[in-house]
Amino acid sequence: MAKAWPRMIVRRRKYRFRIINASNARFFKFFFTNGLGFFHVASDSAYHEQPVFMNEILVAPSEIADVIVDFSTSKSDSAILANDAPYPYPSGDPVNEANGKVMKFIIKQHQEIDTGRIPAKLIKYPSPDLSSASLTRYIAMYEYTSDIDEPTHLYINGKSYEEPVTETPKTGTTEVWNVINLTEDNHPLHIHLGLFVVLDQTELKNVDEFRDCMLKINDAIKCQISKYARGKKLNVPAHEKGWKNVYKMTPGYVTKILLRFSYIHSNESYPFDATAEPGYVYHCHILDHEDNVMMRPLKLIN
Repeated sequence: MAKAWPRMIVRRRKYRFRIINASNARFFKFFFTNGLGFFHVASDSAYHEQPVFMNEILVAPSEIADVIVDFSTSKSDSAILANDAPYPYPSGDPVNEANGKVMKFIIKQHQEIDTGRIPAKLIKYPSPDLSSASLTRYIAMYEYTSDIDEPTHLYINGKSYEEPVTETPKTGTTEVWNVINLTEDNHPLHIHLGLFVVLDQTELKNVDEFRDCMLKINDAIKCQISKYARGKKLNVPAHEKGWKNVYKMTPGYVTKILLRFSYIHSNESYPFDATAEPGYVYHCHILDHEDNVMMRPLKLIN
């Protein structure tokens, strides 16, 4: 059951929270109004090598953040978990008094002994290996508008969901995907069965010119993407450098990911038949976008 403005009574000790953003479309930039922070230990399906301390966390629809909050360090007896992410993200309206507050924690005054500790080291998975990639793909995100510039629908690679599958990776292999966001929104990309590491985020220069070409011929190579993908680089945040299955695709950028269709802690493929029908999908996890229809089929083969 969902609840608006919930509250929770907590003791002065560490608590671990697994936060999933199950919103249709809203991004949350979480922070505590009394200065408490988060020890970020895991994202989506994988731990970090070591905890990352943060004062705020940006979580997109369907993203998961595993965090530890130490309420023993609070100088006040209550803390509000707040949000200040604009909607739509990143260029929409600012939050207001009503939607800027998410949850209230009432902190008991009594100090107590907390023997729990946050490990300095967590789990080290194999590092992403570019030389293992068997294929490079270009995945373009489009938004289409009416004559009065109102959005009508969104596609990936200029194709509807119903059109024949074009992404057919082999099980157990690794691919490089260059995700080109030609829209004005940030799209949390979710790839079923795949875990990936973000390698690089590069701004598109003269993006309108490049978009015009892509809308005509829908081919990143023929539109000379190397001529346009030469703007400033975005650093991958420390807590998002590990293996992910959702990542926020920045508008006007090319995000290069190394994608594995196998277990990340070994070279083994899946213990089930990943090639079975009806197959899988990859999509933007903003519900309105995936329904309209920023989603494509994904068919694994042997």
